[in-house]
Amino acid sequence: MSRRPIPSEFGFTTGIYVPPARPRSAWRTLLFSALLVLIPAVGPGISTIYVDRRNDPESFDFMRALTSAVIQLVAFVAVAAILWFIFFIVLGVRVQFSR
Repeated sequence: MSRRPIPSEFGFTTGIYVPPARPRSAWRTLLFSALLVLIPAVGPGISTIYVDRRNDPESFDFMRALTSAVIQLVAFVAVAAILWFIFFIVLGVRVQFSR
């Protein structure tokens, strides 16, 4: 088994050079983020992270973005449940629709 020699500079090992990522073009970011918004419930969160990672496209990871979007959705549902509990259970607000 042949191994490649570890790159070294001045006697110290160095990592592989990775050139900086080019920013994603604006039209591609706009188009794909608009498509991501169409995903039910978590689409806007994923789309926001996709646009945020425009300058470093290599850092966008769909599963991490999905996890963040689900956390955002759970937080939104929790706030809605707390507000519902306060207004309708504790304060006794009633909503009546009549013609």
